[in-house]
Amino acid sequence: ADRILLLDSFFHVIVFHGDTIASWRKQGYQDMPNHQNFRELLSAPREDAQIIIKERFPAAHFVDCDQFSSQARFLLSRLNPSLTHNSNVNALAQGTEVVLTDDVSLQVFMDHLKRLAVQG
Repeated sequence: ADRILLLDSFFHVIVFHGDTIASWRKQGYQDMPNHQNFRELLSAPREDAQIIIKERFPAAHFVDCDQFSSQARFLLSRLNPSLTHNSNVNALAQGTEVVLTDDVSLQVFMDHLKRLAVQG
């Protein structure tokens, strides 16, 4: 959880802070003079995101989020949509972080491609 991710999914530009990075930021390490590298580490993805958004039409929605925060659903739903409106309710018992989305997972997409390839 000691990472910062920048994701550009065309309609959303997401800067995600892992749990450790978020706790350091909340403790104000970036404001301490001897942690200039951390301050630069925090600002680099935001600057990159602003460049992406500035050049994009239609403008993408900017999301800045921390791990386990409510805004983290934007990242989770893009990387691996776990449950959709068609999913089995028993999947909730697995204990993983669940994000309801209309997007399909990579496995569902690949299964669909295989069926199409066999038909044609």
